[in-house]
Amino acid sequence: MKKTKRSLSLCLLLVLMLSLLMTACGNSAQTTSTPSSDVGGTTSQETSQEEEFVLFSNLPEVDYSGETFKVIVEGDHITTYMSVEFMPQESSYDTLKKAVAERNDLITEQFGVEFEEYRTTSSTEMVSTLTTNAVAGTSEYDMVMPYMSDAATLALEGHFYDLNDAMFDGLIHLNMPYYDQGSVRDLSVANKNYFVTGDLSLLSLACTHAIIFNKNVINERGLENPYELVTSGKWTLDKMLEMCRGITADDDGESGWGYKDTYGFLVNDNFVNSLYIGAGQRFTTKNNNDEPIIAVGSESSARVYDKIYSFVTDTTAVCQFSAANNGYNTTASAAGKTVWVAALESIAENRALFRAMAIIDIFDQGDYECDFGVLPAPKLDESQDNYYNRVSTVYATCVAIPKNVRDPEMSAIITDALMQASTNTSKYAYFQTIMQDRKVQDTESEDMLQLIFDSRVYDLASIYHWGGTGEGDLASISGFMNAIAISGSNTFTSQWQTIESAVINDMNDTLDAYYNND
Repeated sequence: MKKTKRSLSLCLLLVLMLSLLMTACGNSAQTTSTPSSDVGGTTSQETSQEEEFVLFSNLPEVDYSGETFKVIVEGDHITTYMSVEFMPQESSYDTLKKAVAERNDLITEQFGVEFEEYRTTSSTEMVSTLTTNAVAGTSEYDMVMPYMSDAATLALEGHFYDLNDAMFDGLIHLNMPYYDQGSVRDLSVANKNYFVTGDLSLLSLACTHAIIFNKNVINERGLENPYELVTSGKWTLDKMLEMCRGITADDDGESGWGYKDTYGFLVNDNFVNSLYIGAGQRFTTKNNNDEPIIAVGSESSARVYDKIYSFVTDTTAVCQFSAANNGYNTTASAAGKTVWVAALESIAENRALFRAMAIIDIFDQGDYECDFGVLPAPKLDESQDNYYNRVSTVYATCVAIPKNVRDPEMSAIITDALMQASTNTSKYAYFQTIMQDRKVQDTESEDMLQLIFDSRVYDLASIYHWGGTGEGDLASISGFMNAIAISGSNTFTSQWQTIESAVINDMNDTLDAYYNND
C-alpha cells in the first residue's frame, strides 16, 4: 500500500480550548497529561497548560488517500447500548452527531482515509463474524469495537494483536491520556493488552456506575449537601445509610410496599459489585508479572461484604427495586411499568433520595422535570484514599486490532488517531450532552462526573466471569455477591468456599491462553 509524506494540516490547532473544556474533558488529546490531585484525593490524568501536544504530531506522516478504514461495531440489537461513536447516527443528539463527523473529518484531512462501519444485528454476531473471518483468513475489518466480554472471548482464542507489541512502537501510544489508563492497567494480563478503551469508546463512559440524588428531597429534609460530603472525603457507606434512614416510608395509601412509596435508596441487583469496588475492594489484583490474583476470600473482603450486605438489605433505608420478589417490582409490573421506568419516576416525583444507575441512565432521567445531581459510589470509610467507580463491562465497548487485518501499520495509526481526535470532539460532545440537554447543569455535577470518569475501575473478573457465566450467577466470582444480596441470607464465606476452586481454574486457563497466544 502506497504511503507518502504529507504536511501536518493541523499544526496550528489550539492545544488548550475553553476552561470548560479543560474541566469537562479532563484528558485533552492536544496536551500531554500530568497527574494532579482530584476531588476527594483521586489522582486523575488532567491536562497540563505547560506541556503542549499537537494533534497527530506523534504519528507518522502518511497518506492513505483512496483507502477506506472499515470497522465492525455493535448495532441496534440492544438499542440503549448501540454504537453511536464511530459514525454519525440519525438517532444521536445533534451535538454528538456533529462531533463524530468533525472527528472523522479531522482524520480524513490528515491521513486521507475514509471511514465505513458495519453494525451487528444480534448479540452473537460480533464473535461469530470475527471468528469466521479468522478461520477463513479474510481481512474484512481494520479495527473492531466489541463489547468487552466478547473481546475477552476473542482474545482468548488468539484473534487479536497485543497492542504492546514492538511492531506498534510509535504507532499506538497506550501511555497517552486519550487512552483510559485504568483500562490499560486493569485489562492487561502478563503485560499484554489485546483490547483497551479510551476517548473513542463512549460506551465505557456510559456503562460507568454512579449514584444520582434528588435535590428537592435533600433541601426539604434539611440533609447535608452530598457534593460537600464528596469533596471533604466524608461520602461513605455509613453516611449514605444515615441519610437514607428517615426517608423510606410506606406512604402511598396502599397496604404493603410498592413502587409509589418513598425510599431512601433504590438499588438494582448488580450494583452490589459496584458498592464493593467503591469500598476499595477488588475481585482480582495483580502480581509483579502482571498476572491476576484472586482477591476475594480474605478476612478483609468478607468484612467489607458483610457491611455492604447489611446496607443493601436494610429495608428501613434501602429498596432492592429490581429483585423479582420485591413489592416495588411486583406493583410496578402490575401497573404495566418496568422497574427501570418506575425508578425514573420515583426520582422525578420526589419519592426517592438516591438511585443507583449507569451514566447512560442520565439520558432517560433527563426526560423528566426534576432537579437531580450525580455522585460517585461511596467510600467504605473516611480513611479510604480515593473514590472508585466500577465500569459494568457487559455493554462497555473497547477497541482491538484483529491479526488478519490487511495492513497492521495503518490499523494502528488510525486507531491511535481516532482515540486522540475524539477527546475534544465526540467525548466532549457526550459530556456536554449530559450537562446541557439532560438537565444536569450545576457546576458540582460537572465536577462529580469528571471525578467518576477519572476513577473508573475495570475488574478482570467482571469480564471473564471466572467460575460461572455472569453477574447474576451464584457460581461466578462476578455474580455471587449480587446473588447473595438478593437471596436475603448472607452466605458469603460458605459460597466463596464452594466456588473458589472453579474460579481459580478458570483464571489459570485465562492466564495460560495469554501466554500461549504469541
